[in-house]
Amino acid sequence: MQLSKFTDYALRTLMHLAVAEGHILTTRQIAEIHQAKYNHLAKVTQWLVREGYVVSVRGRTGGIRLAKPTSEINIGRLVQKLESQSELVECMRADGGNCILAPKCGLTGALIAAQDAFYASLGQLTLDDLSNKNPGMHKILSRLNAG
Repeated sequence: MQLSKFTDYALRTLMHLAVAEGHILTTRQIAEIHQAKYNHLAKVTQWLVREGYVVSVRGRTGGIRLAKPTSEINIGRLVQKLESQSELVECMRADGGNCILAPKCGLTGALIAAQDAFYASLGQLTLDDLSNKNPGMHKILSRLNAG
């Protein structure tokens, strides 16, 4: 399983904001740090705002900051929400896809169980675990945010 670039950038953005401890960062700053295309990161930021993870502050000194405490942002729920459009294999689609093996295939159930276990494992983590409770990551992100 590979997470989409959108999900990857959403997680990185949230980790940066977690370490910023309420300070406002711009999407452009985060894009430059990760050598990401600004337009792509802007779409990620818009999604995070729309979903209530991030608050957008307008104006000359504007930018983005977290909308809720890091301990309330569950990584499993976030990733599942972001990746809900991509199935591991075609037969996991809502319409069943066109696989001729689907009616008798035992793989589909196993893959669904594996995907559920993946999200359950991530569901044990909060944004706080990934950023503030991780001294090494906190140090890296603090240095990047200051630069």
